Amino acid sequence: MTSTAISRCLAFIFFAAALQPAAAAVIDAPKASTLVTDRFGRPLRSYLDGAAASSCVPLKLSEISPWLVLATVAAEDKRFFAHPGVDFRSVTRAFLQNSKRGHTVSGASTITQQLARALEPHPRTMLGKLSEMFSAMRLEAGHSKEEILEAYFNGVSYGALITGAGAASLDYFGQPARDLSPAQAALLAGIPKSPVNYDPRKNPLAAAERQRLILRRMLDLGLLDAETYRLALAEKTGAREKEKYFDAPQFSDYVLRHSARSGGTITTTLDGRVQEAAAQALKNHLTELRYRNNIKNGAVVVLDNATGAILAWVGSSDFFDTVNGGQVDGVRAPRQPGSSLKPFLYALALSKGARASDLVDDSPLYVPGGHAPENYDKTYHGKVRLREALACSYNVPAVRLAQKVGVPALLSKLRDFGFASLEKPAEFYGEGLALGNGEVTLLELTNGYATLARGGVWLPARFDESGAAPARRAMGRGEAYIVSSMLSDNTARAPAFGVNSAFNLPFDLAAKTGTTKDYRDNWAVGFTPEWTVGVWVGNFDGAPMRKVSGITGAAPVLKEVALTLEKLYGSTPFKRPAGIKTVRVCPLSGQLPSAFCPSTMEEVYTAVNLPSGQCALHGPPASSSPAAKPEKLEVEFPKNGDIFRIDPQTPRAAQALFFKSSAPGEITWTVDGSSLPERGMSVSWPLSPGRHHIYFTAEKDGKTTKSRAVGFTVVK
Repeated sequence: MTSTAISRCLAFIFFAAALQPAAAAVIDAPKASTLVTDRFGRPLRSYLDGAAASSCVPLKLSEISPWLVLATVAAEDKRFFAHPGVDFRSVTRAFLQNSKRGHTVSGASTITQQLARALEPHPRTMLGKLSEMFSAMRLEAGHSKEEILEAYFNGVSYGALITGAGAASLDYFGQPARDLSPAQAALLAGIPKSPVNYDPRKNPLAAAERQRLILRRMLDLGLLDAETYRLALAEKTGAREKEKYFDAPQFSDYVLRHSARSGGTITTTLDGRVQEAAAQALKNHLTELRYRNNIKNGAVVVLDNATGAILAWVGSSDFFDTVNGGQVDGVRAPRQPGSSLKPFLYALALSKGARASDLVDDSPLYVPGGHAPENYDKTYHGKVRLREALACSYNVPAVRLAQKVGVPALLSKLRDFGFASLEKPAEFYGEGLALGNGEVTLLELTNGYATLARGGVWLPARFDESGAAPARRAMGRGEAYIVSSMLSDNTARAPAFGVNSAFNLPFDLAAKTGTTKDYRDNWAVGFTPEWTVGVWVGNFDGAPMRKVSGITGAAPVLKEVALTLEKLYGSTPFKRPAGIKTVRVCPLSGQLPSAFCPSTMEEVYTAVNLPSGQCALHGPPASSSPAAKPEKLEVEFPKNGDIFRIDPQTPRAAQALFFKSSAPGEITWTVDGSSLPERGMSVSWPLSPGRHHIYFTAEKDGKTTKSRAVGFTVVK
């Protein structure tokens, strides 16, 4: 039997089968990959069916270059427009060649058969091949050639994780498929035959050789003229370097899970410039801390205060560092926040009538259960104003304040600020809630501070611009402003952090740190009226850090990110809302000054909660009667026997004690026999290791009086 007879026989059999009653093969619409981009359209990550890094951009046939259609026909199926789905001449030729050689040396799959195989894979057996042919003929019976070509170009593989001509053109050449040149079209048309062997990046020589073969076929078939063929051979069409969309992997995963869209491009609120700066700042600082302080990971999130838009989301320092949990999302991982919850406690206290100038006792305290809270510096500071207690992050005053306002009220207020992770009842946390013994996420914490920056209005953090975000008032505008004032007061925090800490920037920045007692979590959050930055550093496996404070661990990262935000978005001073009054008070009593107060200071208050009552600490001079007892002079701080520790992580120049006297007047301080140049009721003295003795002398009515000496120790 001749080859022509065999072809006619096969055609008759397949036509008869194809005419049997059966549903035409269905061509499902291709599923577009989901591309997550930043606000400027910069790709962050691509997904196909939930799998990261896959790419598919479905196109209409009219959106594909005619050169790619012609090149593909020349490469895969030159009689495509003539056969009914199966090219029986090619089948016959392949049958005879393979029978003669005893193994497969030639294939005969048409474009329609390749599409049928993609839609419904068949086993690579004789029976599977026959089934594939039947499917191809059913496709041709139910669809036009144009529909088949469109489905083919959208469904064929052009390499690992690249599906369809639309994605391939963008991936290899960075341009739409409609703009492909004849040479580019021939390179792409050669890939589907073997995406591994003809990968233009991994096997450029093999891909170029097949490209030249396809161009020659196009010339021989009359699909190219001689001049176009010559120009195509001369064109340089190497594939560009593959772009790696992996700038915000944890953020992109979060967007994919929570977005209402599936497929196509999701434009998010992320700013790629801020993202890059935050990631680099975290990486740079962790390089310094990794071995010295056993800090191996961290996270950063940045919010736009006006809208709640997420500007940066760095879930870990290195996503591919599986040893240190790099794929954990530190922005959403619950951790203990330490002192970083204190601003919300103080905001609650202000709403209940407290004032920033009120005095709170920082002295030993024993709470039920035998717990005795300690300050970070391991000492006590006597009567301190609320402003100083918050700015310096003293623990004992915070616990006393929590006792006063009540833990249930504090927990309720924290939930108003968006801390949904605090799910347990108030009695579970106890007064330790004021010191951060519950677990919250970095995103919750940062958005809580953004609420203060908005004047007490809570908005959900958002990753896109769709819909109006529901808002609620969590705190009065006046109280939020006063807390922001306390957190941005560099003078108030100087006794604990020094005057040149990471928070002392050339613009107004309200900031707070937090460190858990066992050094497992380290936080820093800062905000301006425009934006808020939250930073966490630590270890995802819970391993403790080695003696690092918030001001030396997380704060330097915050500082670097804040400086970038200042350049990109700017910042403004905190705007005083209506109803805020400035009043001068006595700095030692916090009350309105009397005529006998040696000095005064300004403090801010809400109009409905102004200070009342005159200073009772300073009265008129004692009578000159011979029976009057002389005024007793004492060093109020430090106390005799106090011990202070030098923080090895804080610059020595930023560590000082602030001596306080019991009497006003011209005060001269003497330390270890040497007089200090600074005079006054309160002076600073830089820490120096060793045992020290101090006293002061006061000039009054022409007489010099000396206080009792006090001894204290400074250890390294």
